Amino acid sequence: MQPNERRRKIIEILNLRRHDTMQNLANEFGVSRLTIYRDLLILEEDYPLIRVSGRAGGVAFPDGYCANKQYLSPRQADAIRRNLEVVRHEDRAIFQSILDDFAMPG
Repeated sequence: MQPNERRRKIIEILNLRRHDTMQNLANEFGVSRLTIYRDLLILEEDYPLIRVSGRAGGVAFPDGYCANKQYLSPRQADAIRRNLEVVRHEDRAIFQSILDDFAMPG
């Protein structure tokens, strides 16, 4: 299995399981924990992964995060938040719902 395919499958697994250990992922893919660690470093550039250190160290997605969902970038969400006060009153709830639905949790 190529590294990019393995990384895509790691994201699919985390999307389903929400949390897993690096050792379990290493066993599942037949690679070392160091390889999984390196994969996670690369994946952290595009996904909000939470890594937990220690003997049972693992990785998870934040509560409420879904990898298949399209999210606003932080800049987009900040721009909407900054301008909520100047949006017409009748549109404010619509813009807030966009933030609620598409801004990254947390």
